[in-house]
Amino acid sequence: MTDAYRRNRILAQLPRAELTRLLPSFKEVNLDFKEQLFEEGKPIDHAYFMLTGVVSLLVLVDGEEPIEAGTIGYEGMVGLPAFLGASKAPWRALCQVAGTALRIEVTRLLEAAHETTLERLLLRYTNAMMSMFAQTAACNRAHSLEERMCRWLLLTHDRARTDTFSLTQEFMGQMLGVRRPSVSLAGSALQKAGLIRYTRGRVTITDRAGLEEASCECYERVQRQFEDGMEANRSAGRAAR
Repeated sequence: MTDAYRRNRILAQLPRAELTRLLPSFKEVNLDFKEQLFEEGKPIDHAYFMLTGVVSLLVLVDGEEPIEAGTIGYEGMVGLPAFLGASKAPWRALCQVAGTALRIEVTRLLEAAHETTLERLLLRYTNAMMSMFAQTAACNRAHSLEERMCRWLLLTHDRARTDTFSLTQEFMGQMLGVRRPSVSLAGSALQKAGLIRYTRGRVTITDRAGLEEASCECYERVQRQFEDGMEANRSAGRAAR
């Protein structure tokens, strides 16, 4: 696990001294498709610094199927509410694309992060996540299903860092807050346009540029917020070295 941390954009920016203190507290774990990391209303015992794969943050609405509020990949950490002082999770965290992560007990994370570069990096990351939540809410209200699907596929593609990943229509419907028939129609339109290929629960991005063109402006805005935040993180990391 010595160099595994380099695959996470937050940990890769930490000063060597902080990493030396942190690394013994991490355990590298595999995350399976649809594995639940924590449940809404329950305590968050561990935080996960993602190395590969994608985790969805799901909000339950009126007892219906959960709706996705945001996604987390190698750029971030799953468990921000605990870092910010919440005693219980405000949402469910579910593995969307199987991968790996560095897991750490929340109590140890809070001890290690106090008044450190890690604390500053996580606060910057929190700001980027808040921007994602706001943009996702606006997108779900203002844009067509096809545009939203393109935005979702692009964000997942960025975080999964692979052109092909497992994805059922039922699961995508939950992520986008629509019924499966609607997902099927929108997916068929994207496939006919040559933007994706969907077979047996697996989707392949075949035309990334075309997918970006077909997406709404929300994808670009979310990405810009993350890149701005990560650039500030790099500056904070360099200043602390």
